[in-house]
Amino acid sequence: MTPPAAHVLDDVVWHALSGPQEHLAATSGDGAAKRYRDDIAPFCGVERLDDAGWEALGALVGPGGVAVFLRGRVEPAPPGWTTLVREPATQYLAGTLADPPPAQVVELTASDSPEMVALAAATEPGPFGPNSHLTGRWFGVRHRGRLVAMAGERIRVEGFGEVSGVCVDPAARGQGLGAVVTLAAAQGIRERGDHPILHVRDGNDGAHRLYRRIGFEVRLTVEVAVLRRDAT
Repeated sequence: MTPPAAHVLDDVVWHALSGPQEHLAATSGDGAAKRYRDDIAPFCGVERLDDAGWEALGALVGPGGVAVFLRGRVEPAPPGWTTLVREPATQYLAGTLADPPPAQVVELTASDSPEMVALAAATEPGPFGPNSHLTGRWFGVRHRGRLVAMAGERIRVEGFGEVSGVCVDPAARGQGLGAVVTLAAAQGIRERGDHPILHVRDGNDGAHRLYRRIGFEVRLTVEVAVLRRDAT
C-alpha cells in the first residue's frame, strides 16, 4: 500500500483537487478518489492506493474509463485494470528564472479557448480540453492575429502552480517563443506568491534543455501511469 504523499508536490493532482482546485474535481462517493472533469484533463488522484482507493477510482472513471496518475510512485494496478502507459517524468521547480526574450505576450481568456484547443491539438503538449483554461492564467503570443504560442497554469496546490500546455505552432518555431510563454506563465504564478513547477516526460530532450536553460531545477522523478478500467 502506498502511504499518503509526504509533500504536496509528491502527488500534485490529489492535493490540487483536495485543495485550491476542488471546484474542478469529479469525486467518488466516498471521497477517496478524485479526477479533473472530463472537459479539463484526465488526471486523477487517490490519497491511498489500497484496495478501497482502487475501488473508488474504478467507480469514478467507470467501465472502460481511463485514469492518468502523475505522482512520485504509482503501485502496480490490481486485477480489473489494464496499464496502457507507465513511464518516468521529471518534476522541475523554478529557481532563478531568466528574463524572457522580447515578444508581445497577451493574457488569454475564455473567448480564446477554441484557438487554444486547436493549437494544443496541432502540437500535442498534453491533455487540453475545452475548459482547460479554467485551471489558471494562460498566456499567448499572436502573429497577425493568430495564436502561435501559449502556456499556462494547469495544476495548482498550496504554494505552487504547474506551468503546462507549452506549445508553439510549427511555423513559428525557432524564435524562442517556448521560453517566452513559459516564463510568462511562471511569472503569473509568482505574482500570486507561489512557486512555479513543471513536468517533462523522459525522452523530450528539447524540453529538458529549454527548462534548465531558463532556470528550472530538477526536484523529483515522478511516474506517469495511464490505466484503463476493464469493461467487466
